[in-house]
Amino acid sequence: MNKTIFAAALFVAACSHGATLDGLAAKVDNDVITIGDVISEMNRSRPDAGRAFNAAYSNAVEEAIDRRLILNAALAKKLELQDWMVDNRVREIVKDNFGGDMNKLKAALTQSKVDLTDWRNQLRDDMVVNAMRYQMVDRHVVASPAAMAEEYRLHPERYKREAGTTMRVILLRPPADDKSPTVEARGKEILAKVQGGADFAELAKAYSADSHAKDGGLWKDVKPEEAFRPEIVELVAKLRPGETSHLINLDGWGFIVRKEAENQEKRLSFAEAYDQIAANVQKTARKTRYAAWIARLRDQAFIKRYPIPSEK
Repeated sequence: MNKTIFAAALFVAACSHGATLDGLAAKVDNDVITIGDVISEMNRSRPDAGRAFNAAYSNAVEEAIDRRLILNAALAKKLELQDWMVDNRVREIVKDNFGGDMNKLKAALTQSKVDLTDWRNQLRDDMVVNAMRYQMVDRHVVASPAAMAEEYRLHPERYKREAGTTMRVILLRPPADDKSPTVEARGKEILAKVQGGADFAELAKAYSADSHAKDGGLWKDVKPEEAFRPEIVELVAKLRPGETSHLINLDGWGFIVRKEAENQEKRLSFAEAYDQIAANVQKTARKTRYAAWIARLRDQAFIKRYPIPSEK
């Protein structure tokens, strides 16, 4: 078994069974990071399945080192979490993911061969890391008017409304048998109701077999060529906003389309893009501040990395 296959097997085994693996991956001051810790970090980040194992493992080692540095920084600051805070987070997780049933969480952990106490401690560490990141990074990040203006000036491609069409569709499935009304008969009935002033959205809810029927057949801001067959794209292109098409039969399925609106590509004004600009400025500032913080922690620590595990 070669090194890559053996290492990948370790990864798969740990992800599948929650195993704790022996062996050193790194040291941070007096703290040891095991191969199991790194595997846990890999599982947490859910790496691309196509990514080379060595690259994924090395990246996870660095993530585990950063995590240990942050936890040590929290200890130095005497940042502690009360048990009730962890208990509340456990209850939230149980409510959101296990229908409020603690026994289901325990069963899931047992199936993954993860001890409940170990899981809770991991959760506590996650909360500490998040709290430290907020204190050292997030709460200091602001989107100043000058930074926002510069972002808008430098990256106009980020702030535009894509061309798109808003339409409603009624899809009629083929008749179940010879005694059922044909697609053409049902289409004729629906179009007569449209001409009589019936609301297209309500008709879609009542008649359409499309997955969007519950929304009144609405397809909002779509590129028709990406969502529909060429025959439908051609049909939509001929409609003006507010117009309804005739019935078109494709492979036994009936389509009736109403074009609601058609938007051309447009650069958003600063006011229109304000929230998006602010978010991008904050994202960049957060990333920069976090990198600088981690660099300071690394400069102040002794860090040693061990070779990627291989078959003996």
